Amino acid sequence: MDNIFEHLIVDEILFDQVEQNLRNGFYQFLGLVNGEMMDDFILLDGDLNGDPELDVRGDAPARILNFYEEVIPQYDDEQFKSHFRMSREVFQELSNIIEQYIRRPNNAIPLEKKILMTLWVLATPESFRSVADRFNFSKSTGHSIFKEIIIIIANDLLPQFIVWPNAEESAEIENAFLNKPGGFPGIVGAVDGCHINIKQPPGNPNDYYNRKGSHSVILQDTYDHEGKFIDILVGRPGRAHDSPVFKSSPLYAKITNPENPLLGQNQHILADSAYPLMIHILTPFKDNGHLSPLQLKYNVRHASLRSVIERAFGILKVKFRQLHYLDVQSI
Repeated sequence: MDNIFEHLIVDEILFDQVEQNLRNGFYQFLGLVNGEMMDDFILLDGDLNGDPELDVRGDAPARILNFYEEVIPQYDDEQFKSHFRMSREVFQELSNIIEQYIRRPNNAIPLEKKILMTLWVLATPESFRSVADRFNFSKSTGHSIFKEIIIIIANDLLPQFIVWPNAEESAEIENAFLNKPGGFPGIVGAVDGCHINIKQPPGNPNDYYNRKGSHSVILQDTYDHEGKFIDILVGRPGRAHDSPVFKSSPLYAKITNPENPLLGQNQHILADSAYPLMIHILTPFKDNGHLSPLQLKYNVRHASLRSVIERAFGILKVKFRQLHYLDVQSI
């Protein structure tokens, strides 16, 4: 069976043109802190104004009838993938996996409808009210469905599919990195962090104010040669630098564990200059204007091999546009 997250993250996708004048109404994607789902992540500021079931005129919102039943089945394969960020085959595989973890089955609402609505929320900047109407749900029902599916993905699926490679897989990754132009031996992945912008949080906004002038949480990822997740850490405050975030991560603890180290003696992870230089962490030489030709050559090759992680971050945010900005109540 293909790795479902490989399809979700790595497959070629159609890059939509970035929409202009996005309304400030995004919702929290994964309430993950150290791999745990926060139970109160689902209620969003953009949905708190006014009666939850009435529009600004006091009328019941107009529903889009039969969107799931009649419109979606008419999508061709390209349209389906463009809207839901995966092929029908991958969607069916994802549905079969999630079905195993449904705790309170509700036969009145098809599971596939729940998953399609959740994917639509993640993939578009539409308001939650709009998405709920599209799928003919009340907003409160839409919130409950979204929370149910996201908790299953984060707490049940993530530990199964985002895993460190075994010995055989590590050998394949090393060989792939070595065979890239200017490749290095012993490379099993590349680590980096990116910022997920958020609304200014109450209480301690300074901790989340990053060097780029916005509030954010940090997503630290380690990828293989194909840009596939093999380790993830989410939720550190945006003010923190890459090095202390890395040193506080379970990945660092596993690498430095003297009794059972994660990496072999000649295995390494690529990282940029913000990370600490270690036996198992290869960083570039800091360019002080006096680097030797060999050092410059090393830096060029290092940057070329690390480019996979920058592409992976780009694909992730284009596929799931809620990650551009999370308008959440609390962190």
